[in-house]
Amino acid sequence: MIPALRGHVCDMGDVVRVETWYVKGRKHIAPALRIGAPKDTNPEDREIRGTATPSTGKRDVAMDLQADKKVTLSIQWTDEMGNPTEAPANAVAAWSVDDTSLINFTDNGDSTATAAAVGTLGTANVHVTVVDGVSTFDGDLQIVVVAGLAERINVVAGVPEEVTPDA
Repeated sequence: MIPALRGHVCDMGDVVRVETWYVKGRKHIAPALRIGAPKDTNPEDREIRGTATPSTGKRDVAMDLQADKKVTLSIQWTDEMGNPTEAPANAVAAWSVDDTSLINFTDNGDSTATAAAVGTLGTANVHVTVVDGVSTFDGDLQIVVVAGLAERINVVAGVPEEVTPDA
């Protein structure tokens, strides 16, 4: 995402034309989501809390997260060519998730967040907005909660069948 000086959007039905103008010589930076290593959750991580925020309907990155895991999310800043760069001065991040019945979400207040699966399978969307006083940057991550590794078994009985014929 590159902050534009001026833009124009023309919706022509099946096609959308976007015109964007940039200031020459201005350093363009964009955040990219960075996903930490998954960790086991505790029972308190799986307690549903918080409120849901509407989904933006878009994603920059998608990841699978096992139903019994949590993951730390952070922001990695890049220039327009994808090269790592420093965060802008005064950058403040605000994180949210659209489905708290799938993901318990904690904004850690230091530009990181923790997403913990609560055990229910499904898809949730994480959104982060970063404001630095001049520009606003947005990033989206889709988390697909999938089943964990096999740890238990269930004995399943089939349909009862007649052993001896009735006369």
